[in-house]
Amino acid sequence: MIANITKGKKAVGALIYDFGPGRRDEHVNPRIVAGNVTGTPLQVARAIDHTARRRPEIAAPIWRCSLSLPDEDGILPDAQWADIASKFVADMGFATAPWVAVRHGDDHIHLTVSRVDWAGQLLTDRWDYRRAREAADVLEEEHGLVRARDRFRAEGPQVRNNELEASNRRRGPDAAVPPEREELRRIIREVRDASRGLGRDAFESGLADAGVAFRANVASTGRMNGYSFTLDGLVDGAGEQVWYPASKVAKDLRWAALGPVLGDPPPTAADARQAAAVATSTTAVPVLEDQEQADVEEFVRLATKMLRDGEAERGVPPVDTDNPALSTDPARRLLAQWQMKQRGQEPPAEEVPAAPAAIPAWTDKRRRPYGRLGTQALARELADAEKATASWRRDQETAEAQVRAWDAVATGAVRSENVRRLHELRDAVAKAAPHLADVERHMKTAVDAERAADAGREVWRKADSLKNLSRYELWRQGTSRKEQEKIARETGDDVQRLARTAYDARAAASKAAEAARKASGLRDPEAEVARLTEQWPELLREAQRQDQEAGRLNREHHRRAAATAAKNAAATQARVEKLRQEQQLRQTMPEGQRDAENKARSAEAARARSTTTKKAGQTRRRGYQPPGEQPPHLRQPPPGQKGPRKGL
Repeated sequence: MIANITKGKKAVGALIYDFGPGRRDEHVNPRIVAGNVTGTPLQVARAIDHTARRRPEIAAPIWRCSLSLPDEDGILPDAQWADIASKFVADMGFATAPWVAVRHGDDHIHLTVSRVDWAGQLLTDRWDYRRAREAADVLEEEHGLVRARDRFRAEGPQVRNNELEASNRRRGPDAAVPPEREELRRIIREVRDASRGLGRDAFESGLADAGVAFRANVASTGRMNGYSFTLDGLVDGAGEQVWYPASKVAKDLRWAALGPVLGDPPPTAADARQAAAVATSTTAVPVLEDQEQADVEEFVRLATKMLRDGEAERGVPPVDTDNPALSTDPARRLLAQWQMKQRGQEPPAEEVPAAPAAIPAWTDKRRRPYGRLGTQALARELADAEKATASWRRDQETAEAQVRAWDAVATGAVRSENVRRLHELRDAVAKAAPHLADVERHMKTAVDAERAADAGREVWRKADSLKNLSRYELWRQGTSRKEQEKIARETGDDVQRLARTAYDARAAASKAAEAARKASGLRDPEAEVARLTEQWPELLREAQRQDQEAGRLNREHHRRAAATAAKNAAATQARVEKLRQEQQLRQTMPEGQRDAENKARSAEAARARSTTTKKAGQTRRRGYQPPGEQPPHLRQPPPGQKGPRKGL
């Protein structure tokens, strides 16, 4: 498990990336698998950022980490990823802070953590790289994952570019074999495992049988220092043989590591008889006739036990075969062949493979439709076809999801656009209701004040007309001029006050109406209130009918789109299979035929380029006029040419 740590300012950008398409459309089905913050992705991101903003002096309060696994671990379920994420965050000391784990691929998850906990305390990120490595090691042991320390441990000096180029020159660029040093590493390890505990002689005999030449580096004191190895054809530019010391092939092939594995050779029957003769210098012990057979059986038993132990260490399953010398396990085969040679027997000949089937010609369009493509063009076509197949699969999944969504709308299981807008309109009207009540109250006040003002104006006009009469007329009506002037003055003051009250009430009603429009977002909330109050059942039924009709139409449309995407995906997948067959065929065909086909393709491509160039550079025929070009008598003269007969 690899932990990659980054730090940033905001969690919103990180979550947008996690739930987006990715840099190359590699994000598939993004989802939250663990965390202590609930909600939609943006709500989770805002909650994390809100906690991080409690410490504004921290430049990068968001801690990001991706946990990735190699292909050997397979695809883990979301529940296991959730357990890994929770324990990893707890081991890092971030469990008291808001965090979330997002998965949008098969082999990794992304952790987004605030370094500021719920109480506003800053959590330390000191030595977080080392702590992350230690936490990942613990999780690898707990969940049985491949250890990253062992996975990235170098087995020996790596093959450099110059060595790879030299190997390609010796074997050809199209040879489907690894460089000589990697091949030596594989063969020597197989021979070492087969010769485990049998001594140097068995090891060297196995090397000779496998075609590996060796030199034992023995000091003048007789001390064994190790081996040097080479293969047939492994020569430098001057034609001299290239020898690799064991330490340059692999670290575990040095004599310090190889010697204990090989051990001392098992005692033979002659060694046993010699040891018995030395031990009994005066009294000879008679040797039984079946002593040699018993020694051979004991040797076979020990060798078989060592073989089983070696198979168990390498993880090789036991293979039952009639003849171990023809086994598919190299260790078993080499040991059996060595035992037969020790007994003076010839190992059985391996079966000669049957002749390969005839390979169709690259020009046969029916059997090899992509035979004319070059190696690089074939790889590009395969990559494009795989990308197109994945794109059609995504379109199919999207269309099927749309079919399910619109089916719910068509059956009335969920609300759709028209019903949702109708309910939103009712909610908006509900927001305007308090302001509309204020409008009604203020308008009632204004109307009452205006009616009272109108009555006061009648009284004022009557008093104003009476005060101008003579004293006799006033005396006859039982009043006086002074009294009428007083009534006119008081009534005028009351009219002005009532007019001011009506004006203020109408102004307040106007403000309340504006507040209702602003709160609801409607141009005429009063009309909408009246319409919804009177026609709500009819409006709701009509909206549901329109939504279901739209759902049926969209469901059929996306069904057709899903069928088209499935058809195109199947066609592109068939094309991918044919391209892969062509690619595999070229890897398994004889080298001579592969080289001949490559040369033929190159020659045909050169002829095609030559024909295209010749057509592009051919001379213009007399009377030939390219499309879109004017005839000579209608062409304009170049600038500067004036006068008669110089064009139009």
